[in-house]
Amino acid sequence: MNFKLLRRFSSYLILLAVVSVVALGQQPQTPSVDRLREIISYLASDKLEGRRTGSSGASLAAEYIAREFARCPLRRSIGVDLPGMSILEADSPRRYMQEFPFVAGVELGKTNAMRLTRHGGAHGDISTDLRVGEEWMPLGFTTNEQLDNVAVAFAGYGISSAELKYDDYAVSSAKNRAAIVFSGTPDGDNPHGQFVRAGEIRFKAAAARAAGARALLIIANEEKLTNDRLSRLSYDNAGDAGIPVLVVSRQAAANILGAPLSVFEKIADARNLPLKATQDSKLDPTITQTQVMRLPVGGLNLSLATDVVRRESPSFNVVGILPGSDPKLKDEAIVIGAHYDHLGRGGEGSLAPREGEIHHGADDNASGVAGLLELARLFSSQQPRPRRTIVFIAFSGEEEGLLGSNYYVNHPIVPLASTVAMINMDMIGRMKENKLIVGGMGTAQEWRPEIDSANSAEQMKVTTAGMSGAGVQATIPSVAGVTLPIVVAANGNPIVSVEYPQPFALTLNEDGYGPRFPCYFSGPARMTIITNRPTRRTKSIIRTKRAWLRLSRASSTRSTSTTSGQPTLWPGANLRAARWALRFILARFRTMRTRMTV
Repeated sequence: MNFKLLRRFSSYLILLAVVSVVALGQQPQTPSVDRLREIISYLASDKLEGRRTGSSGASLAAEYIAREFARCPLRRSIGVDLPGMSILEADSPRRYMQEFPFVAGVELGKTNAMRLTRHGGAHGDISTDLRVGEEWMPLGFTTNEQLDNVAVAFAGYGISSAELKYDDYAVSSAKNRAAIVFSGTPDGDNPHGQFVRAGEIRFKAAAARAAGARALLIIANEEKLTNDRLSRLSYDNAGDAGIPVLVVSRQAAANILGAPLSVFEKIADARNLPLKATQDSKLDPTITQTQVMRLPVGGLNLSLATDVVRRESPSFNVVGILPGSDPKLKDEAIVIGAHYDHLGRGGEGSLAPREGEIHHGADDNASGVAGLLELARLFSSQQPRPRRTIVFIAFSGEEEGLLGSNYYVNHPIVPLASTVAMINMDMIGRMKENKLIVGGMGTAQEWRPEIDSANSAEQMKVTTAGMSGAGVQATIPSVAGVTLPIVVAANGNPIVSVEYPQPFALTLNEDGYGPRFPCYFSGPARMTIITNRPTRRTKSIIRTKRAWLRLSRASSTRSTSTTSGQPTLWPGANLRAARWALRFILARFRTMRTRMTV
């Protein structure tokens, strides 16, 4: 990364610093470009292997951040100093590290089994054992359970959505039985169909459980089970399903249902079926053949044992505290955060579904952590200290579903009732065409004027129209972003004009989140204020009834290794944007010490 780009990156960090000072009551300082380069180069190095949550690289990153907090020094957030405690114990990086539960991987246990038993044949009962890994596979979030002699009922796509007025279970008989369903949705392969969300596997499992099903069997899309994505064990750290959930091969599904799958595909859409008129009775003369196919499979019972072993790995938020200096305001806390985890070597959740090359995560989110650590250094070196207490948090588990931030909300180091604002930095390393989106303006009435003020011109531009004639001087009001004439001709046409440019073209959103761009899309930088409405789509956010500010941008390309083994640090990085962000924090928190109403 060249020096010019680093200087431009630091201007975005200055925006963050300026925002902080509004509440903390201090004069702005200048971020160190060399410091930013040092932090990012280490966090995005091959040594840390992409910092996937639960990996050794993520642990190295957490320890590095903790040591940087100690250098400031920030107050340790975990445990207390005890008499007789050794220096090594007292100064341990673990004193900054808030551990939270994380499952790093899943594997098959030793007791997985599935048996089909057909009753009433000419040769009596016939039992068939299905081979795990070849004909069926438990999903990573299945509940480990044993079921004996459970009936099976076809339930279409297994979707239930009141919003879409669609319910497969209203026209099926899955209660107290194992439901067998097609993967996918009635929309087929349409990625923009109305059932995309409701058709996700987690939602299907929840729908089956809510309908009273004892287990959920999902029919594979691929002819060969091992080629189906559901056959690859993975875990999303969102808890188990509450019932056994598994994928079965298409051949096994046809065996269970007793007919070709093409027959059942024709009646899978619940919108084409009337509500069942009977209570699981094939003897009702009014029931149609289509409705019969939604009743329990005749003469068949399923016995099942699921055994998935979840391998836990220590994962950490890193939390450092800078106590406030004001006798009253020190009881109020400002949280400044950034997530430090990334995608490791690809795989689940990345653009590379299969693991391979290192995803270095220089922009996402070594850049945000660099801003966090630089702010910690700047604020801790000020005398007197900031008026309010600042809680610096480097979150982990963000890429896995906001695990670290969610854990902090439920186990806060500083009470949430005392936390008055939060600023989160996510992917602040580059931007496109100086566009900055600010979301969540509605969480505090002060945000809009403060952000507008921070987006003031640093210098004016003078332009000439190349016209001749006598001119008169005009008044020049200081209005950022407006072009005004300063010399006009006798006919009123401008000859010379002055423009007060704004550093960024701001788009302000009142909602708590603002737009979300997947990290591989190109687009404008984002600065988002976050409220307390829960969402899995908001990254590394603490959700309370306070004001939350998030500064970020969306990257257009991922970092990859170079031939030298060093990461490519986000091509096209705009370091000026980062410096502007830090300046905003450092200059604006000062005035909010008396005006903050949240």
